[in-house]
Amino acid sequence: MLDFLLWNKITRIIMQLADTLHISTDRALQIFYDSDVCRMLHDKELGLHLMSDTYIVNDLIEELRREQ
Repeated sequence: MLDFLLWNKITRIIMQLADTLHISTDRALQIFYDSDVCRMLHDKELGLHLMSDTYIVNDLIEELRREQ
């Protein structure tokens, strides 16, 4: 069941990232799965999965800014 909840959370994050950055969902999906945030989200010990979708999207955007 936790995997299902995480999958739903990832879907919402990708949709919000696409809306926020005005990009396609395919591009948002690629950005998400290439990110450190994605790796941290899948690590249950870090607790990132307990944070709000908006918090995680903001972390993703900050990671993108640091990479530029």
